[in-house]
Amino acid sequence: MRDVSCKLLSTKIVQNEIGVEQEVNEEKEIPIIKVETVYSKEYYEANQAGYQPTLRLRISALNYNNETELIYNGITYTVDRVDEPCPDEVALVCERKIKNVKSN
Repeated sequence: MRDVSCKLLSTKIVQNEIGVEQEVNEEKEIPIIKVETVYSKEYYEANQAGYQPTLRLRISALNYNNETELIYNGITYTVDRVDEPCPDEVALVCERKIKNVKSN
């Protein structure tokens, strides 16, 4: 069963009580309108540019505020591109985020 919501991740810089700036991560849970497949033409064009899109979600344009990461079904994705199929919706084309592995 697919999830009907996702969490958009954003980073905000705030000052603490002594004036030191710190990064604060925020999660905003929003409903998903539709989960779509990545189009084959879109996949091959992105692959040539070094991206591997694996997920395409439609959400309300009111909920999207230029976030660059999201969590869907417990997996973190990076937003590669944003399309506007209609005035009140945006389609987020995402790829699965792979964490960097440090070698000793």
